[in-house]
Amino acid sequence: MRTGGTLACAAALLLAAAPAFAAGELQLAREAAALGSEARAFDLAADGLKQAPADRDLFLYAVELLPENSTARAKTLSAAAAARLAKDGADYPAYLGLCKALRVLSKASEALANCKKALELEPTAYPVYRELGLTYASAGNPRKATETLSQGVEISSTSCQAHYHLARALEKRGDAARAAASYKQALACAGTDTSPDAGYYRALSRSGLKRTAAAKERPAGRLPAQASPARKQLAAACAAKFREEFLKDNLGMALQQSDACLKYSPSDPDLAAERAPLLVRLGRYEEGVKEYERAAGLLPAKSQAAALLRVKAAETWQKLGRQDDALAQYRLARAASPQDMNALKGLAAALEARSDFSGAVEVYGEILKLEPGNAQARARREELRASALSDPQILEELKFREALEKNKTALQPDDIKLFRRLKAAELSGAVDYLKARLPAGRGLTIRRTTPEGIKILLTGAGYKAYVFHASRDAVKFFESEKIGMREIFQLRSETGAPLFDKSGRLTQEGEELWRGSVPGKKTWLMPYDQVPDSAQAKASKEAQAKVDDALRQGYQEISEPEYLWLLTATSCTDDIMMNDPVNMKMVLDGANRRYLMCFSDRAPCATKPNIVLPSYIVGYRENKHFVPGSSSHSGFFGSGPKKYRYCENGKIWDGTPGGAGAKIGP
Repeated sequence: MRTGGTLACAAALLLAAAPAFAAGELQLAREAAALGSEARAFDLAADGLKQAPADRDLFLYAVELLPENSTARAKTLSAAAAARLAKDGADYPAYLGLCKALRVLSKASEALANCKKALELEPTAYPVYRELGLTYASAGNPRKATETLSQGVEISSTSCQAHYHLARALEKRGDAARAAASYKQALACAGTDTSPDAGYYRALSRSGLKRTAAAKERPAGRLPAQASPARKQLAAACAAKFREEFLKDNLGMALQQSDACLKYSPSDPDLAAERAPLLVRLGRYEEGVKEYERAAGLLPAKSQAAALLRVKAAETWQKLGRQDDALAQYRLARAASPQDMNALKGLAAALEARSDFSGAVEVYGEILKLEPGNAQARARREELRASALSDPQILEELKFREALEKNKTALQPDDIKLFRRLKAAELSGAVDYLKARLPAGRGLTIRRTTPEGIKILLTGAGYKAYVFHASRDAVKFFESEKIGMREIFQLRSETGAPLFDKSGRLTQEGEELWRGSVPGKKTWLMPYDQVPDSAQAKASKEAQAKVDDALRQGYQEISEPEYLWLLTATSCTDDIMMNDPVNMKMVLDGANRRYLMCFSDRAPCATKPNIVLPSYIVGYRENKHFVPGSSSHSGFFGSGPKKYRYCENGKIWDGTPGGAGAKIGP
């Protein structure tokens, strides 16, 4: 009884001390962040969460501190978030943690879904807007990123952090003037704050202000040199109208307005930069990418803004399958801003796509000079180096690691597989894993001196020990997921490959799945599960079935640009087009939208209002971009009767001559 009482007392004391411990770890984390060590600060916060997992402030600070390039730490945060959700399914910090972790793991769509869930649960907390904005930026939507971060500033206007993140997003978008203003506001807020965080953001904001100071002045030539004040005013008013239509998603009207603006300011890089994504969204990809290139050419050759536009051009060329053009733009982006990480990462990937592995290794080296802690770039560089080794080099490498007999002279296929698995384990942290499991183990690693310093490598015995312990830990993980022992050794990957071999050791697929496993997230197949189609193939198959069904009902497919033009020509909204009595259809095919219209007046889908719409599309395809109806009509002897577009004031007009007619529709 005394022993039980002592244990109970000790447990009570530990629980009582947990908040104080967490508060101490939070302070230590803040101090580490103030010194510029985000990774160290995150590790301190993560250690604190082990003792006080329910501490909301400490968890939110861990979310803020998670480095954008640390996949291992992202998995740690993901596990902590899953544990919080297991206790409270409405815990907004947990969704925020998943959002940040998934973003770092390059799963942008899943990250956005979790951030939006956090916003739904807590629409008044600044961290939600910060992570949602940064996730939009990571997903390639700078406009939504700046809009969301601006909302965050409105919620937390006295926060130097809020102003800093908005400034950084504006800077990346190429808006140096507004970025500099936000950096100044961040500095002003930090000047009255004595916390360690304030010092951290003060230093970051000062650096940002220095970067943007030289770029605040736009180059001469945005308006003609002899432009009059009146012409400048017309150009500014025109641009404002264009942006208003664009923000409303009135894409057709926005394009018409931007065409008019070109007459006033043909050399305005901002106008060109904003026209480019508009053209891309309208399906005019080549025109859009050329506009990105033109905008970059109107800016100073050595500028981050030019680099951003070159990267956008490269990404668009890639979507068109023009890899050579994409590679050229990535090279120009690196030349414009040698420290631009998006340019360097894109260039490395483009070189890999061209099988220029030596060039990609060189670029990854440039990335690592700028970001020595970028584990993803370091791992990829090592993978490429390993893949470039010849058979004799692999043979010597395995002998050095004592994984093959010294007298072996020829490499076998199984030896190559061993080398690939050994390197994959090593790049995923197997050396550190073994040190934690077997701190006194001998012969498990070997040292090698390289131009980059001393490296600790796995030996053949070390890899065997790694697989043994990893297999045991994998079994424990699956047991924690409530899977029976018999079923564990029959598990498969989502492609159907077994996770364990006959001896109970992890297979290559099993190692990869275990290393990427997250508690509560099923990424394996049970013995009775069928091997699924890929998500993209499944979405495409389901979409095609819906399209085929619509075609049987008398529908025909139209392109997205045709649909967008139809909205402008008719003055109708999406709601009117997609509902009774028009009944158009939109089918999601993976990331793409497919639009269908009833095209036959004898088909089951035909209604009195929708049988006139095919004539619009026929005219559009014949390059007759007429817009039936207008706000007024002038006859030869004065004004004639008013004509109506297909939609008026949010309703469908029935076509009654000479008057307003009856309104049809929702």
